Amino acid sequence: MALSQSRTQWAERQAEELLSAPFISEFVFRSPQMIDASQKEVADLLIVHKGNGLLVSQKAQEDPESRSDSKNELWVLKAARKGVSQLLGALRPSSKPIWCEHPRRGRVDFPAGLPPIAHGLVTVETLRPVDLQHAAEDLPLSKDGVAIAYFSLSDFLNVALQLRTLPELMRYLDARRELPEAALRSVGDELALFEFYLLHGTLAGCLGHNHARVSVQAAEGELNGILERFEEYRLCSGLLEHVADSLATRSVTCLDGLMPNLAAHFDPPHQRQNYLLMQEVLADLPLLDRAALGKQFADVTARLKGRTEGYCQATAHLDSRPDWIFVFGSSRGWARDGMLRSIEPVMRGALAHYRKQKCMVLIDRDGEGYEVAITRPGEVFIPTAEDLLNGRKLFAGLAMKSVPLEGF
Repeated sequence: MALSQSRTQWAERQAEELLSAPFISEFVFRSPQMIDASQKEVADLLIVHKGNGLLVSQKAQEDPESRSDSKNELWVLKAARKGVSQLLGALRPSSKPIWCEHPRRGRVDFPAGLPPIAHGLVTVETLRPVDLQHAAEDLPLSKDGVAIAYFSLSDFLNVALQLRTLPELMRYLDARRELPEAALRSVGDELALFEFYLLHGTLAGCLGHNHARVSVQAAEGELNGILERFEEYRLCSGLLEHVADSLATRSVTCLDGLMPNLAAHFDPPHQRQNYLLMQEVLADLPLLDRAALGKQFADVTARLKGRTEGYCQATAHLDSRPDWIFVFGSSRGWARDGMLRSIEPVMRGALAHYRKQKCMVLIDRDGEGYEVAITRPGEVFIPTAEDLLNGRKLFAGLAMKSVPLEGF
C-alpha cells in the first residue's frame, strides 16, 4: 500500500480489482461522480448489469485490529449510518449526469443519471460480527422500492467471489429479503446464511443465523458435495472470464496483414464498442451456464494439446438461452486470415442447422489468443440454401449429449 494512499482508498481499489474478474471489469465502476453544487462521489462502486445497477457504499477502517469489541461496534454503527446516508442520497430521483473514470474504458458517462438500481449495499469492515438491530430506525432496508442490504466488507467480497456472476449475486440478494429483519441488520456473520442458501437454493424458512447454523451442521455431507462442485464451476467459469478480460485489450498489430474486407469487421482501434457486446453475453450467464460453456471450451482446446496443426470444434446450447447457439473451436497452425474468413460461414451454418437466431463463435488460436464473434444485435437471421448445406456439413456429424450440472 502506497504511503500517500489511505487504507480506505486502498480497500476501494482492492474491491474494484477483485470484482472486476468475475463481473468483468468493463461493468465495474469505482467512485462514480456527479455535480451537485460541487463535485461529489455518488457511491464507492457501481456495478452495471443489463441496464440495471448494484450500488455499493463501502467503509473501511484504517486499522481494523486496533479497536476493542465495544469501540469496534460503535465504529461499525457509525460507518453503517454514513454508508446508508450516502445510498439514500444517491437513490433520490435525479437526472443529473454521472460519470466515472474507468481504468480501461476511460471516462464513461451516464448522461441521465444512475441506471435503475436493483440493490443498494452498505459494506463495512469488521473482523467480528456486529448486531445493528438496536439502531433499526437509522438503518432502513429499502428506499423507494430499492432493497438495501448490510454486509461486512469481507463477507460481501466472499459471497461475490463464490457466486462469480451478477445474475447469481442478484438472486442471492433477492433471497436475503426473506430473512427476519434482525438477521438483515447483523454484519460479519454471513457464512451460515450463505451455506443455508447453497443447500436449499433459497432463504425462505430460515429464521436467522443460529437456525442456519443448525441446518447446515445437519447436512454437512451434502454441503461438502456442493462446495466440491463449486470448485469445478469456478474453474470452468474462469476460462470464460479470461476470454472476457482478453476482449478488452488487443494488440496494436492485430489488423496488420489482413485484407480490408476482413479488417472491416473489427472496430477502429480508438472506437471500440463491439467487444462490450461480447462481454455482455458472457456477463449475463448464471454460474452453472458459464461453467458448462467453459467446460466445453476447455474440452475442445484439450483435443489439440501437443499438436502443431489441426482444427476441431464443438457446439453448446443452454436451456436458459433458447435463442443462442455457441460454437467453440481450437486451431493450431491455421493462418489467421483463413480462419477469419471461415467464421461467418460457420456462424451462419450453425444458426441454420440448429434453428437459432443468435450465435457466438469462440476460437482458441494456437493457444496464444482468441477470435470471438457474435451475431449483430436485433438482426433477424433467414437461412439460405447455402447456409443449410454448410450447417449439415459442419454440424450434422457432431454427437449430441446432455450435460446436466447439479445446482444448489
